[in-house]
Amino acid sequence: MEKTESNSIIYKLDEFIRKFYKNQLIKGTLYAVGLGLAFYLGAAMLEYFANFGTSVRTFLFYAWMLSSAFVITKYIALPLSKLYRLGKIISHEQAAAIIGLHFANVQDKLINYLQLSASKADIVSSDLWQASIDQKIKELKPVPFTSAIDLTENKKHLRFVFIPIAVLIFILFAAPSILTESTKRLVNYNSEYNPPAP
Repeated sequence: MEKTESNSIIYKLDEFIRKFYKNQLIKGTLYAVGLGLAFYLGAAMLEYFANFGTSVRTFLFYAWMLSSAFVITKYIALPLSKLYRLGKIISHEQAAAIIGLHFANVQDKLINYLQLSASKADIVSSDLWQASIDQKIKELKPVPFTSAIDLTENKKHLRFVFIPIAVLIFILFAAPSILTESTKRLVNYNSEYNPPAP
């Protein structure tokens, strides 16, 4: 078989790895938006009803900023960097293990193929080695590795976004001052504010 056919298995594994991180990025974006909104709503409502002093508002503001930075880094920046192969990504062997969870008998064949490909220099009979490689390619070629990841599964994570968005919209229509006044006080955490008149 041509070398390009041999490389096609590696290409398919690389495609799977890209889809793996794309899936993580989609899921992470949903988590990040949901958690970011939840942190904001929690801090704003606490401030609105408690009218904290400058020290507590400072703590709330920086806790909100740091938690947002952490969530964006963990759930968006890291998967995005790995999608573009920046930093350490999963190996072909690890990808084979994940694919093997979805397709019966594929993991062993994939691992065997990767080991055979890596051990060419140690094989005395290149004809036997090539025959083994060709057999593995023939067995693996029809397997759609990327279908082991279903991006539509991320729909179940939409609740992490919809719930805080629904709360945000409700507050904006029912009592927008809860967010506008408390956000102003949180952002200007060093300023003194008099509690509203009862």
